[in-house]
Amino acid sequence: MPGTVADALAHSRFRLREVHSAQLPNLALLLTDEAVDDLAVAVRTFVPAGSSAVVCIFDDNVLWASMIITVDESGGAASVSTMDSAAAQAGGDMTKAAGEAVNWVQAHYGPCSLGFFVDREHAQALLRASDKAASVRAASAAGALVLSPIPPALAIALA
Repeated sequence: MPGTVADALAHSRFRLREVHSAQLPNLALLLTDEAVDDLAVAVRTFVPAGSSAVVCIFDDNVLWASMIITVDESGGAASVSTMDSAAAQAGGDMTKAAGEAVNWVQAHYGPCSLGFFVDREHAQALLRASDKAASVRAASAAGALVLSPIPPALAIALA
């Protein structure tokens, strides 16, 4: 279908696979054309070839949307999947949920080089922000963000 998140991702070198239907509408709300372009740049910059990144967005400590972005060995293409909701239950503790999610990704997709866990309000603000680093810092200062693992290039960019 034209205009869907699947269509937007397909046009930016991402392939959808294993996407849970309950999360697809939430991803569609977040991933405008501009957001998909920003995501593609972030993946090229911070996710090494042959590894994955996991992004989880929580709404009232419940997994609202997720993306597992896996970059192939050549670094030339990426696929997007979602997590099983049971694999990232926050239960009020985003740090614990982040650890469980990264372990799940590594068990199912191999090395995870970036874990980005944020509440919905700050995820939406980040996607609208012209200064992404400042938005990430604001989410962190509010206690609404967990970055783990964090690649050195991203740590430097946020310093």
